[in-house]
Amino acid sequence: MVGAYISTYAIEGKEETIVATQFESHYARECFPCIDEPAAKATFDLKITTSDSDDEIIANTPVKAVEKSVENYSATFETTPKMSTYLLAFVVGKFHKKSLKNQHGVTITSYCSLAQDPKVLDFANEVAARSLDYYDDKFGIPYPLKKLDQVALPDFEAGAMENWGLVTYRESCMLADATSPIDVKKNVALVVAHELSHQWFGDLVTMKWWDDLWLNESFASVMEYFAVDALYPEYEIWEDFFTGDCLAALRRDSLPGVQAVQQDVNDPAEIATLFDGAIVYAKGAHLMLMLIRLMGEKRFFAGIKEYFKAFQYQNTIGNDLWDILNKHSDFSVKKFMNTWISQPGFPVITDEVQQRFSLGPSETSDNVSWPLPKISDDMSGHYLINLSGPEFADAIKNFGNLSLEQRLRLLIDRMLLAKTPLVSSSSLLDLIPEFKNEASSAVWDIIASIIADLKLFFPAGSEYESNFKAFLKNLVASQIQKLGVIPRKNESLNNTNIRKVVLGIACYAEDAEIMKQLADFYDDDFSRINPEIRDLVIDSKFYFDEDRFFPLFLKRYQSSSDPEERSALLFTISRAKSNKYTEQLINLLKQPKIVRPQDHLHFYIYLRRNYATKASALDWLLKNWSYVEKMTGEKSIEDYPRYTASSIRDADEAKLFFDFFTPLAETPVLARTLKIARAEIDSRLELIKSDTKSLEKHLSKY
Repeated sequence: MVGAYISTYAIEGKEETIVATQFESHYARECFPCIDEPAAKATFDLKITTSDSDDEIIANTPVKAVEKSVENYSATFETTPKMSTYLLAFVVGKFHKKSLKNQHGVTITSYCSLAQDPKVLDFANEVAARSLDYYDDKFGIPYPLKKLDQVALPDFEAGAMENWGLVTYRESCMLADATSPIDVKKNVALVVAHELSHQWFGDLVTMKWWDDLWLNESFASVMEYFAVDALYPEYEIWEDFFTGDCLAALRRDSLPGVQAVQQDVNDPAEIATLFDGAIVYAKGAHLMLMLIRLMGEKRFFAGIKEYFKAFQYQNTIGNDLWDILNKHSDFSVKKFMNTWISQPGFPVITDEVQQRFSLGPSETSDNVSWPLPKISDDMSGHYLINLSGPEFADAIKNFGNLSLEQRLRLLIDRMLLAKTPLVSSSSLLDLIPEFKNEASSAVWDIIASIIADLKLFFPAGSEYESNFKAFLKNLVASQIQKLGVIPRKNESLNNTNIRKVVLGIACYAEDAEIMKQLADFYDDDFSRINPEIRDLVIDSKFYFDEDRFFPLFLKRYQSSSDPEERSALLFTISRAKSNKYTEQLINLLKQPKIVRPQDHLHFYIYLRRNYATKASALDWLLKNWSYVEKMTGEKSIEDYPRYTASSIRDADEAKLFFDFFTPLAETPVLARTLKIARAEIDSRLELIKSDTKSLEKHLSKY
């Protein structure tokens, strides 16, 4: 799915073909001869010919001229602005489309395949129109093109791509309607806002080379939250940033060998490894938020306006941005930010003394420090605060008087510190019952993350697993009783979100009574199931009657064109426990006509999380590595060992993993991932060894 590639979908028994492009990072050269580097900006004149006159032909700029004959249909496009090769794009195929104009007069058109209902385009159009208006004002330079197109593609490797004037998306990241769950709408809004901020950060002003990829991605990853918060304040979207991006960044950044936000690139194969969502995107965004709060929003965005004005249609390095922001700040932005983006890791602060927080063996780079003009206990700082036992106990007693960000900071720090000798894992068992009656969905998100970490010590089939699940049933019982299983009319989004979290915990704990209530809401017409609990209803129905629903859901998965439905079904069937289905699931890993390559990694991860298919999935990967290499190319190959490493829980699997991958440790696209995997697996196995007995003993109290 790089260069110019073919995507297909079925409608009324017929296969339709789309030709689409994905040129980032260095794949334009697979389509036409070019100097395929971001600094080699040029204008482009494009003419595309197809043999089907019913096709839509879409590119970065509007169509200038059309030629039609019996054999061919050609479209010639207006000359593009001066831009990098990786931002050129075109799409050819048959689509539904909807258009509107935003307040500033830009025509926005969204496209989806003929297999979709056109109504799923309205929300993406709305978000795009409002986002462009917002960024026009925020950045001080109007969106510079005449039109903006958005295309949802049935086959797409990433989430979306910011091609200038022609943004392409995975269907699940763009399509939503009035019946979509709130988390789907939030995701679509964030992805659209992210890609449209790139029309300035990345497209108008572009990094000179890929070592400054963060100049594009870190800014887009924080701006998406500013935009969605401004446009849809009811989403309370910053809570998702703190419990999602910030937590993911801290987890990843705690591992030895992890890359810095700004990372040297010495081989084309290394470019693909830069797109680490937890570092260049999430950590970079967290650092940007830290900077914005230190400078103040007004000063920061005044500097951004000056930056765009000074460097439009040009290429920059990080210091170009810092030099301009320095003019608007009363401290050295350059000195502060260059230290943070050039060093991997982050500090843990104990009595105002900092040291690198690491979950693995110490490195020489651990003897570093970070500039901290202000240590705040809100969520802006990319660090941990190590409170003493009495300090933490006092904070918990005073929990109700803390701000939401202070409460999240307290719990996130404690959860991560519990992975080290600084805090005992068993203390988390005493901590989470304190939140039985918690009224914030963001806090419940962190409680769910703590529970996910504790699962490590109570694996499926272990002696204490049932005790742990009984503990969890008791934890969420009062919340479920208060909120009910089905969403109520006009309830708050906060309550909707809490319900989904606590029901998910109850389902993991195999609470038969709750799961039976959920299963009773099942309807073969999925649109008649409340969208906020649809996934849980489908999953619960499957749990009680796997023999009936496995073949039905697999068949439905293959025929459905709804990305939300397909995602729910793939997740559900991957949880099958019966031997007669687990072999069938493993075989699907090599059937791209059923599980599309874009969904292959997620499906593999699901199988690794199912104790019935866990070992077989690893065995499949090691025996079929050449197949995975061919399927992914270098674009996302490292994700397979990365997520495999994150799911290894015992020494036998660790040996299998390292026996296979150690000979590949010098491969440029795998080198960093395998180094991190060694530290991650070793630290996890050591934690299991050191803390399990204490946790088992502690659990007996409950």
